[in-house]
Amino acid sequence: MPAADNLVSSGPMPLDPLYVVLELGAATFFVWAAIAALRRGRLPFLELLSAAAFGILLEEGDQLIFETYHYSPHFLLTVDRAPIVIGLTWALIIAGAMRITDALGVRRRYAPFVDAILAISLDLAFDAIAIRVGLWTWRGIGPAEGWFGVPAGNFNAWLWVTLAFSLTSRWVRDGSAGHPAREWLQLLVPVPAYVILLVGMMPFSLLRPIVDQARGGGLSLFVVSLAVFAALAAYGVWGPGRAPANGERLAMLDLRVAFTTRAAIHCFFLTALILLGLVPQVPMLLGGALALLAAEIPLGWLVRSRRLGPAGHVARGISGARLANPGTG
Repeated sequence: MPAADNLVSSGPMPLDPLYVVLELGAATFFVWAAIAALRRGRLPFLELLSAAAFGILLEEGDQLIFETYHYSPHFLLTVDRAPIVIGLTWALIIAGAMRITDALGVRRRYAPFVDAILAISLDLAFDAIAIRVGLWTWRGIGPAEGWFGVPAGNFNAWLWVTLAFSLTSRWVRDGSAGHPAREWLQLLVPVPAYVILLVGMMPFSLLRPIVDQARGGGLSLFVVSLAVFAALAAYGVWGPGRAPANGERLAMLDLRVAFTTRAAIHCFFLTALILLGLVPQVPMLLGGALALLAAEIPLGWLVRSRRLGPAGHVARGISGARLANPGTG
């Protein structure tokens, strides 16, 4: 935490309604997701808990090791420097991405890349807004540097955060099939996932000072990473040999929670951007956020079409109420 945050105040810090709404909202969604996970079994619930633990671990670790950012002191519940709500939000984002990927019938080897693309599509929409709202602050970078004040390394890290957790969690899923006792290994996933994240970020960290020495620079390197991840994800979604659309039994949460959570995240930051009068300052952020929100519509259509399958018109007649909405499975 910067020195300014350590100044002695004259009394307790007043509650900020923005943070109350954020923390209560995320907690409500997490409880909803946890109930959905428990209904499916022990492993889905353990996956959701470990995703939240991973989110807190990486936020705490990054602030202690790299000291590139710090969170607002207005957050109500924290684990040292990491707000608990951030860990819960990480869990919802990653779990939702994994659920949507499974519903698309992506082959196992490509699934973590699809998960990563689904996650980064959210961060690209809200991170530059979040710093202007004041939720967190990047050290040593101005609002016009990097991507509207967000360092390129952050976006690159998002790809590896999601891939690392998805890769290790899916490995535990496969290994625990028929061996229920192995499901408890899921609680250890945050540790190897964090190691994979650190290793995955090394090429970017080594090349950035050579390619782009500007503060918050490295956007070209991120674009290359994004292109590679997107190409592998696209092949997994549309390439040959896809698996059947599935995930209902093992998913951490159902599609209704996944899509509603993504929409809620988009709407929260869009509302903050508009109500706080930030649009005139950075109109491009509004356009980008709206475009990424709109992209959720074709994503929902694609999931729906995959779940209906070639005989979708027949399935609709049998269970039309359930299949009319992609978020009901």
